[in-house]
Amino acid sequence: SSVWIPRGRTRTEVMMARAGNWVLLGGVDSDIIKTATIVGAGKSNFGGDDGDGEIHIFSPLKFPHAGGEATMKLAVEPLNPAELPKMIEGLRRVSKSYPMSTTRVEESGEHILFGTGELYVDCLMHDLRTVYSDIEVKVADPVVGFRETVVETSSIKCISETANKRNTLTFT
Repeated sequence: SSVWIPRGRTRTEVMMARAGNWVLLGGVDSDIIKTATIVGAGKSNFGGDDGDGEIHIFSPLKFPHAGGEATMKLAVEPLNPAELPKMIEGLRRVSKSYPMSTTRVEESGEHILFGTGELYVDCLMHDLRTVYSDIEVKVADPVVGFRETVVETSSIKCISETANKRNTLTFT
């Protein structure tokens, strides 16, 4: 229904956009999950009528995740329980706007927001609170998943003792 050109946190409404421009489209969000490429029917990639009437579909944009999944996990809930549907809709919009974020509802009913880092999750929460849902959200302490892998046995033996010399920790 509307076309805008993104300008940081603001947008400028335009009547049309040429091929190759990034634009924001209003009225198509029910059909798109994260990203999409939209072209007009009967138009070639160069803007002219190619006569075949086919819609040309491009492969979706792929966004690499850190380690295959998000590194930060944040539990959120509305300050006022009556605003839960508004927060859920806000989480859906945030998930669409931030390609490397995901949301999930745990078996306990807790709403979890996943992101790639502290600043990324901070931006997610700011937009959830002010842009997408305009409600107060209570946030639990963030959980960071640490994953390290041992590839081979070390040739160096490391020993550490406690200050009272009663406990020893050894790594090989």
